[in-house]
Amino acid sequence: MPRWTTVGMIGLLSISLVRRRRRRRLRIPEHPHSHRPLPSESWRVLILSASVGGGHNAAAAVIQNDLLQAGHRACIVDGLALASPRVNRYFQWAYPWQLQRIPWLYDWQIRLSNGRRVAHAVRWLCAALWSERLLDLIGIVRPDLIVSTYPLMTAVLGRLRAQGRVQCPCAAVVTDYGVHRLWTAPGVDLHLVVSGESARQVVDADGRVEIMQPPVNPAYRVLRDREAARARLDLPRRDFIALVVGGAWGIGDLEEIAVDVAASGVYTVIVCGRNAALASRLALRFAGIDTVRVLGWTDELPWYMAAADCLVQSAGGLTCLEAVTARLPIVLYRPIAGHGRLNAETMARAGAAHWARSAEELRALLRAAAEGTVRLQPPEVQTGVPASVALLSLLPAGAPRSPIAGNAGAQEQSNEKVEVERLVSTGSAG
Repeated sequence: MPRWTTVGMIGLLSISLVRRRRRRRLRIPEHPHSHRPLPSESWRVLILSASVGGGHNAAAAVIQNDLLQAGHRACIVDGLALASPRVNRYFQWAYPWQLQRIPWLYDWQIRLSNGRRVAHAVRWLCAALWSERLLDLIGIVRPDLIVSTYPLMTAVLGRLRAQGRVQCPCAAVVTDYGVHRLWTAPGVDLHLVVSGESARQVVDADGRVEIMQPPVNPAYRVLRDREAARARLDLPRRDFIALVVGGAWGIGDLEEIAVDVAASGVYTVIVCGRNAALASRLALRFAGIDTVRVLGWTDELPWYMAAADCLVQSAGGLTCLEAVTARLPIVLYRPIAGHGRLNAETMARAGAAHWARSAEELRALLRAAAEGTVRLQPPEVQTGVPASVALLSLLPAGAPRSPIAGNAGAQEQSNEKVEVERLVSTGSAG
């Protein structure tokens, strides 16, 4: 089965390449980026994301909202779904399946692709497969700036930019502490990362590398009162509370993590995200135990972070960035294969998290923290510069930033949306 998984991915990419070469497409002329905003206009920003996990889309939504608030136009497109629906569906299936069933294979793939030659080959293949599709999108949107929150889209953008086929600035937003080589790409004008340790890992960038404020929902930036949060959520006022979160998909060894955290004697809140099967299983396992609360998807996570004494996490992705922003101490435990372990190593080096390497170490740490003999230090945000501010620095200074006004601007946005949707739909069978 592991061999079949790898062969399947290679086969899909090969079939897509053959189909792409055979398919005769109507090319939409690329926007030459000679246009600059008039006084009644704003900058146009295209954000490329992917629905593989929840972090890429969440970061894209934050950046979009900040740009819209500043009076600019910003649209998000699922770049992987646009480029290849087949590969998109495969990744959405294979990513959680590998992490749950054969994590060693996922870890091997991540380590292999972090090598210079393999990363170069992956970037070349992605560009060969998906450049024309992406250029069609750029021709419709006519952006002044392109931002990628997903590595494979960064790969295509970097190559197109280096070849001069995309003339507007391009940026990559890295939402992990650990920067895998595929998060970066030569040709990209700006890489945004969340720490100095992360910046040192950006090895293939030939543009700027800057530290940004974690791109998280503004709700996490509000430092809420702990007692008020516990009262709102009906949590015990004086207990030490550990918040266990498995991200949007509830992946990783979340059940084992929850059992080990609960065994330490602290009050345990487990958030399973959209993994309804896991939530049901844990609810049965901890039925009748009044020191454990099991949740599925919740919009109250900012309040739970305010109420908790620490976060226990295994991936180190956007959930950890949310905790960093909320000033909640982080304990990494049983990190998921591949990028999860890379994040754990990087966050531990940066002093952003405690890494418990065994069940005994985890229990001892939580018990000591609950007794007050050990104080878990909250992580520090290294910069207050929002991603949107850093991204706009790529554009000429002094440009007008007022929104497009009037019915003409609204009609233009509506037409653009229709064209983008049409472009995505034409590839739905590809």
